[in-house]
Amino acid sequence: MLSNLIKLSGKRLLLPLYHVVSDNDLGHIKNLYSVRNTQQFINDIDFILRHYEPIDIEALIDSVSSQNDIKRNSVLFTFDDGLREVYEVIVPILKQKGIPAVFFVNSDFIDNKKLFYRYKASLLVEEIKLQSISKNQISEIGSNLINNPEKEDEICRAILSINYNNKLLIDKVAEILNYDFDEFLKTNQPYLTSAQIKDLINQGFSVGAHSVDHPEYFKISFDEQLKQTSESIQWIKSNFTQKHSLFAFPFTDYQVSKQFFETIYSSENQLVDLSFGCAGLKDEFFPKHLQRLPIEKLNESVGQIITKEYLAYLGKKLIGKNVIRRN
Repeated sequence: MLSNLIKLSGKRLLLPLYHVVSDNDLGHIKNLYSVRNTQQFINDIDFILRHYEPIDIEALIDSVSSQNDIKRNSVLFTFDDGLREVYEVIVPILKQKGIPAVFFVNSDFIDNKKLFYRYKASLLVEEIKLQSISKNQISEIGSNLINNPEKEDEICRAILSINYNNKLLIDKVAEILNYDFDEFLKTNQPYLTSAQIKDLINQGFSVGAHSVDHPEYFKISFDEQLKQTSESIQWIKSNFTQKHSLFAFPFTDYQVSKQFFETIYSSENQLVDLSFGCAGLKDEFFPKHLQRLPIEKLNESVGQIITKEYLAYLGKKLIGKNVIRRN
C-alpha cells in the first residue's frame, strides 16, 4: 500500500525526525514526548529501508539547488536537540546499517552548559510525582504559576505549560523544591560534548544548528528569530568544519513569516543553505525549506505513521491544503 501511496503522491523524499532513542527511563523527557527504544528504532529503520534508499545531505542539497526532483524513493534521517544518546545509542546503529544522518544542536546546551527549559519542567514534574511535597510547597508553587493551581496534578500541568517567554518561572519552582539543575547537568550530562560532535563529523555525519536555546519562534520577535538562527549557525561554523549551513526550527516553523525566509536565503546574507520544519508531508513555497515527519508517536508503528501521513497529504491535496503558504 505504501509504495502505491508514494507513487500517487509524488512525494519520494522522506525526512524522519527523532530526538532520542533509549532503553532507559529519561526523567527530563518522559513527561514531554514518547521515546523509541532500541528495538523499536531498529524496526523503524528496517521498515523504512524496505521502501526508501538512504541519501546524504550532499545529494539532497544538489537536488534542491538544481531543482531536480528526486527520482527514487529517498530517506535522510534527522535528529534534534543534540542529546548524548545520539553518540551512545543512535550512531552505532546507523553506522552498522550504513545510514547517513543530520544532527541538529542548540549552541547553548552542548557540553552541558545549560538545560532546555522544557527538560527542566519535565524534571520538576518527576520530582513532584516521586517526592512527598508539603502543603506549604504546593501553596507557594501554586502562587507563582498561572491560574494559581492548588493540587499536585494541576501544578504539574501548569509547569508543563510554561513557555519560553516565562521560563524563569521554572527556576522559581525549582528553588521552592530545592532542585538543582546544575547538579543534574553535572551528574547526567544529557547533551553531546564538542569532542563527540567532532567525532560524529569525522565519521561522515552532518551537524546543523537548532537555535541558541530552543525558543518557540512564533512567540519571539522577528529580530530575535534572526538572532537565534544566525548565532547558532555561526557557533557551528566557529567550532566545527561543515561545508553547508543547515538549520532546523526548534518546536515548529508555524507562523514564521515569508520575510524571515527571504532574509535567511538572500544572496546578501547567505545564512542558510537548507532549512527544516516538522509539519510532515507538505509542499513549501520556499524550495530550500523542507518539512520532516516526526516519528516519536506513542503506540504507533513507523509504518502506520508514514502511511497515515501520505493519506493525509493526498486528502489535503484534493482541497488545495497541501502547500504551506507564508504571510
